[in-house]
Amino acid sequence: MKRNSNQTSDFQALREAIGGLQPGAAHQANKLPELDDIFAPLSHASALDPQRSLVIGNRGVGKSFWSSVLTHEKSREKVATYYPRLKLDRIRATLGFHEAAGKDSGPAPSTAVLSQLSNDGYEPEKIWRAVLFISLKDFIGVPLPTDLKRVIDWVHEDIQRSEAALRRADEYFARKKQLFLLVFDALDRLGKDWDGITRLTEGILRLALDMRGFRAMKAKIFIRTDQAKDDSIFRFADASKIRSDEVHLVWRRGELFGLLYSHLVKDTSVRGALFRVAGREYSRELVELLKNDEEVQEQFFYSLAGEFMGAGPKRGRTYSWLYDHLADTFGETSPRSFITAVQRAALFTPVPISSAVDHNGIRAGVQDASRVRLQQLKEDYYWIDAVMKALDGLEVPCDPSVFTERWKERGTIGELEANAQGETSRLPLELVTKKETPEEALLRALRYIGVVEFRTETRINMPDIFRVEAGIKRRGGVRPPSAKKN
Repeated sequence: MKRNSNQTSDFQALREAIGGLQPGAAHQANKLPELDDIFAPLSHASALDPQRSLVIGNRGVGKSFWSSVLTHEKSREKVATYYPRLKLDRIRATLGFHEAAGKDSGPAPSTAVLSQLSNDGYEPEKIWRAVLFISLKDFIGVPLPTDLKRVIDWVHEDIQRSEAALRRADEYFARKKQLFLLVFDALDRLGKDWDGITRLTEGILRLALDMRGFRAMKAKIFIRTDQAKDDSIFRFADASKIRSDEVHLVWRRGELFGLLYSHLVKDTSVRGALFRVAGREYSRELVELLKNDEEVQEQFFYSLAGEFMGAGPKRGRTYSWLYDHLADTFGETSPRSFITAVQRAALFTPVPISSAVDHNGIRAGVQDASRVRLQQLKEDYYWIDAVMKALDGLEVPCDPSVFTERWKERGTIGELEANAQGETSRLPLELVTKKETPEEALLRALRYIGVVEFRTETRINMPDIFRVEAGIKRRGGVRPPSAKKN
């Protein structure tokens, strides 16, 4: 199809707009988010529901972002219009813990303070109950000591007095038709060793369970997927009540494309170009469909990127291919990976003539997203670097023994043990059972965090989002960067 000069100009404008998108750094829960950047997927309503205590999600899916939204009045009021059923504008919230705890004036104790209290023998649940009291100091009707350690002692000097104080706070919020929410985020930063983190996390969960008994005071906990899979933090009475209504924070394909289109529609300099290349008239109704209607999204994306990942349908269609090749083994893709991929696709050269991006750019975008995602993984699991480097040059799918034998050849287990001191991420070797070797435990750990999947007992695979940057090959798949043609 022949394009006129106006269409070429529209593609150029869209390419520049997409290329200028910012994937964004990790958000901090104590900082007010940019109100204009808030995109509220319908499926995230459950994650914000104050009656559901436990929210589970991988890196980059928005745990800290939503923590920030909930604990800042301006963002709460804005999001309340998207989720009217939740009545978020009636919430009063504060952070019980977050990444920058101790660096602001909030009640959240720093990691150093938590470590000192733990060393002094204070039980985690008592620590967090004291944090709750400090958060409620203006509503309990009695004066509190100013120091966290003294508050812990004050609470337990007279249990009846402290219970009465909490009841007064609960009655206050119920009378005002408000709900107080104590929000916990970044639990992997609670301590410097995994055992300490586990004990403090269990204390938070115990507090959340106890707070379920109040009418107008609840806890909201945002936790990483691997932490939530650790059964040891749920080994207390009635922990199942917390787990029974847990929420998994994920981004569906339509929500990620909705995020992309919301950026383009918001940019008045390219909004018209987007609708012109799609051959559609601008309307508010169509803008709403672009947020979540996958059929409409798909047709618009074909106008931006072409329909196929090559000359025809054999290699797949761009709309589904992009999302599928950014997913981990749980089938989940983060907004950061998605925006990184489309942004890099728009910067790829040579520039396509009849589209804003093309299949070559999309493949390059996935390569770049793989690099970013693997770097994020290294930040969460210090041991992943040595593990993945040892697999360089292998091809998947393959028998599990191909991975375990390579680790034996390279002495990977010894390298991990040598580098294990002082790290907060649990070493896979700690998970070894009597029925497996350390290498088999390592493979299980990769499965545990979504890096490796078992298709059958004798065939394992690794998704492109991890495989490409690690230099692991797959027949017919996206080439690792080192394998690109010059």
